[in-house]
Amino acid sequence: MEDTQEQVEQVEQQVEETVEKVKEEATEKVEAAIEDVKEDINKLKNDVKEVAENVSNAVSSKIEATTSSAKATINDIKDGVKQVVSGNSGCPYSMNGEFSMCSQVCKVSKVIQKNPSFECVKKIVLWEDIVQTGILFAIINLVFILISFCNYSLISLFGYTAFTVTITSILFHLISLILSKYVQGVSLNNQFTDQLKTLSFHIHDAVIEKQVNNIAELINTVLSIAKDVFGCKSVYLSAQFAIVFYLIGCLSKCLSNTAILYFGFLVSFVVPRLYIEKKEVIDQQFAKVCALAKEPLSKLHSLIPQAQTTSTKKSN
Repeated sequence: MEDTQEQVEQVEQQVEETVEKVKEEATEKVEAAIEDVKEDINKLKNDVKEVAENVSNAVSSKIEATTSSAKATINDIKDGVKQVVSGNSGCPYSMNGEFSMCSQVCKVSKVIQKNPSFECVKKIVLWEDIVQTGILFAIINLVFILISFCNYSLISLFGYTAFTVTITSILFHLISLILSKYVQGVSLNNQFTDQLKTLSFHIHDAVIEKQVNNIAELINTVLSIAKDVFGCKSVYLSAQFAIVFYLIGCLSKCLSNTAILYFGFLVSFVVPRLYIEKKEVIDQQFAKVCALAKEPLSKLHSLIPQAQTTSTKKSN
């Protein structure tokens, strides 16, 4: 009997120990599960915060873009009103409204500024990246020198340049193969071909569509201006363009096509940067010239017949 009681007590102790172990293990597992749930909840909170921040940033950026475009439109309207109200300034645009060369240039300029490549060209012309603009400036000058003094043409320059690059790439590739085969531990890496591997020789359809739409808008704007000029919608407007066409004819008669292109290239690369550097001085001198030209232009403007409006035609 005593042995049986001892065995029962031992069994009870083992059962109690087992129960305690099971409790401890269950407690540990529950605590670990609770920690995992807490971590998942914190992750969800962080994800919700990130999504909320992204949504708020997107909404704020759209609101800023809409606000900036609205402000730009309002400023354009204000400028137009100011130009219409100030009818006696030195610029012909303010004296004759839309029937002047300045207004037509502004129309073309606004269309050009919508081009996707405008900002890139602007950075090059304004010398914002000196290295990039300097290299391009030197290349174009070299092309003009070769065309003018060495009797090359654009097609021949393209052919010789492509031939040189191709032959150089082939020779470099052959030399690297020979060295890797017969000389151990020596290898040449062609930086040009390595860069070509990372470049994508593909133009996306969206980019082509934007360029085509902008070119079509530019052509339509120029055709609209040509219609007004050749149709003599305004004597003042047609007279201005007649003078410009005559000067273009005289200039092209005196200079060759290459010289005219080179002169335009120099003007486009020098004048914008020069204006930024000497903006105050140039604006002051231009204001003086406008003040001097104000009176004779006003007299000339009074002698030119004004374009009839629709209401005048109906009353007649």
